[in-house]
Amino acid sequence: MTILAVLLTLALTTQAEKQERPRVPEDSVELTVVGCLKGRAFTTVPQQEADVQRGPNVGRRTFRLAGKKDVMDEVKKLDRRLVEIVGIVKRSSLDDKGVKVGGVAISGGSPVSPSGSGIPTAVDNTAVMDVTSVRQRAASCTPQ
Repeated sequence: MTILAVLLTLALTTQAEKQERPRVPEDSVELTVVGCLKGRAFTTVPQQEADVQRGPNVGRRTFRLAGKKDVMDEVKKLDRRLVEIVGIVKRSSLDDKGVKVGGVAISGGSPVSPSGSGIPTAVDNTAVMDVTSVRQRAASCTPQ
């Protein structure tokens, strides 16, 4: 009887964990990174050994944040603070070598901005991270 109860509890716990975490699409990767918030912009800081980072090492990079209303409200509250963010980013946004189509990597010449001016803006070149959670690490943006 106790074995049955343990198995039932384990099955329910596993289902609850699956419901909490969003499914990551094949062309994307889930990241856990530490950095500084400035509005909806998030800049990663150099990784320290004590930091927990999941996913590929992104180095020093800036992301534009997007997410559900409650998560973005939390991002606004933590403006100009050092935070840990969990989110999903397209692999092509992290790859500086271009986009893979089949077995071929396509990389172009100078990027063309949607505005038509021919000069790309910072927004054109910034990867978008779909934020699932944000947690404050320090009161200021200087890593400790």
